[in-house]
Amino acid sequence: MNKEQIYVEFRKKAESDEHYFTFGRYGIIEETLAYFGLVSKEFKGAHSCVHEDNLKTLHNFMVNEATDEQLRLIYQVATGKEKIPEINPVLQSSGMVFVSMPMNREKYDCVDQIRQGTKRAIEATGNEAYYVDLDAHNGNISDKIVEEIRNCKFLVADFTCQNTGVYYEAGYAKGIGKTVIYTCRQDDFINVHFDIKQIQFVVWTDAEDLKNKLQEQITKSGLSIV
Repeated sequence: MNKEQIYVEFRKKAESDEHYFTFGRYGIIEETLAYFGLVSKEFKGAHSCVHEDNLKTLHNFMVNEATDEQLRLIYQVATGKEKIPEINPVLQSSGMVFVSMPMNREKYDCVDQIRQGTKRAIEATGNEAYYVDLDAHNGNISDKIVEEIRNCKFLVADFTCQNTGVYYEAGYAKGIGKTVIYTCRQDDFINVHFDIKQIQFVVWTDAEDLKNKLQEQITKSGLSIV
């Protein structure tokens, strides 16, 4: 994909509303950053400078971090074929990090390690972790998972023990343009399906190692808020 051309198309779309850059108001640039879990600059100083700074943040993300699905969504938005998907801000997971992982302690020996490592890493970057099994609900669990993923900031998927639900949730999140960070315990990485092995993984040995490496990956992805 031609990332620079996609960026130019998006910039043209943003600049087509001349009042957008004249008055201090949020719009397509900030909506796009928010959907990808990136922080926008506050309106302090010249409005046009704030928008320019936010465009720089988006450009850096597009060049260094964005997946093909995310670039495709940005292009579709820029050309008017799609809109940034709406996020329900009142959902429990809205603005939080959805952690997709095996959850059955009786079946899997990795649950506590993953929970401890991911929670500490996510909180160390100023974010908050969301675990669907800890959120009380009375509806269809599959519908809830899809809705919560749609509204989360980004998703961490741990493939240790090769839980099929993790494959589904990561694939869905990636398909709708969410940033997905892939993790797996070192002794099980050999079992990861070959279709996703070419993706960069955080490969860890214990909870502390997962915490440190995941924290570093979140920060390098521009998703830390501290």
